[in-house]
Amino acid sequence: MRNIILYFLFPVMAFSVNFSGDGKVMKGVKLFYNYQTAEAVKIIAAARENFPENPRVHFTWAAARMLDSEAHNPVSESYEILEGDLNEVIPILENLSDSHDDIPEYKLYLGSAIGLKARINLGKKEWVSTLVNAYRGFRIIRKIEKNHPDLMDAKLPIGIVEYFAGLNPGLVQWTAKLIGLEATRHAGLLKIEQAASNGEFSSVEAKKIITFLSLWVENDIKTALNYSSDLHRDFPKNYFFTIMYLESLIKSGEKKRVLNLFSEMELELESLTPIQKKWYKSYLDYEKSQYYYHNSDFDTALYYVDLSIKEYHAELDVILSHALLLKGKLHDLKNEREKAILSYEKCVKLDNYSSAIDEAKIYFKNRYK
Repeated sequence: MRNIILYFLFPVMAFSVNFSGDGKVMKGVKLFYNYQTAEAVKIIAAARENFPENPRVHFTWAAARMLDSEAHNPVSESYEILEGDLNEVIPILENLSDSHDDIPEYKLYLGSAIGLKARINLGKKEWVSTLVNAYRGFRIIRKIEKNHPDLMDAKLPIGIVEYFAGLNPGLVQWTAKLIGLEATRHAGLLKIEQAASNGEFSSVEAKKIITFLSLWVENDIKTALNYSSDLHRDFPKNYFFTIMYLESLIKSGEKKRVLNLFSEMELELESLTPIQKKWYKSYLDYEKSQYYYHNSDFDTALYYVDLSIKEYHAELDVILSHALLLKGKLHDLKNEREKAILSYEKCVKLDNYSSAIDEAKIYFKNRYK
C-alpha cells in the first residue's frame, strides 16, 4: 500500500522572513512548478553559491532536483538522487539552525528536509526509517507551530499529520492526540486550507494537496474546482495540475471547457519526457473514461478505463483505484456482474485511503445501478 499522506511529507516553502536571494528562489520555484525543472535547478544551484545563509536555497534545490529527476529517471533512481541531496543539505541546515536559533524559519526547513527523507524510506518500503524520519521532522515543525502560531506555512505539515491521524482511528489517532494534535480529518483540512489561503509559497503545495484530497478522498468537487482552477491558471504547463482541473470540470458538468482541454492536453502530452508520458497518458485516458461515463456513453468509457488500467505506471495508485472502481461500475451497468466484482476486488486490495475503496466495498456487495 502506498500511503497518500506520507507521500506529501513535508513540502514546505515558507516566506514569512525575507532572506537575501529570495527572489532567485521564488523564480526557481515558479519554474519547477511549471515543469521547467532543469532551468529551476540551474537558478537555485547558483543561489546556493551566492546566498549560503538562506535556508530556502538548500531545501528548494533538493526539491527542484527531485522533480527534475522524476521527469527523466525511474522512481528508484530519483530516490537515490534525493537521498544524496538531503544527506548534503540536512547538515547545512542543522548548522544554520544552530547559528540562528532565534529565527524559526531555519528549523522549519530543517524539519521539512528531515521529513522529506521519510518519502524516500516509504518508497523503498523501509517502514521503521519512514516512521523515524517522519517523527523527527514532525517534532521540529510541531514545536515551531506551537511557539509561532502566526507562521502559516507551518500549518501545512501539521495539517497533513492531523489528517492522516484522522484517517486512522485507534493507536495512530490516540498517539497524535497524546502529543497535542486535534487528530481529525476536519482539523487537518482546516490547517491545510489556512496554508493554501495565507501562505506565500506553501500555498501552492497546499492547494495541490487540498485539491488531491478533495477529488479522490473527500469527494468534494466544489473545493477541488476552486483550488485546481487557481493552480491551472498560475501553472498552465503543469500537467498534473491540469489533470486535477480537468476532473473537477468533468464532475461539475463543464462540457465545453472539458472538450477544449482534452485537445490541449493531447498536444501537450507530446512535449513531456518519456517518463512523464508513461505516467500521464494513463491519467488522461482515465479522465476520458470519466467524461464518457458522465455523458452515458458506457462503451467508450469502458474502452478508455481499460486503457488507463493497462498502461498505469504512476508512482501513486490513487487514480488507479478510481479507475478500477469506474470499471466495476461500468460492468455493472452492462449487467456483467462477475467482471464488476473482479474490478471491485482489485480496487479494495489497493487499500490506499481513497474514497474509491469504500465505494468498491459497497458495490462488491450490492450491484451499482
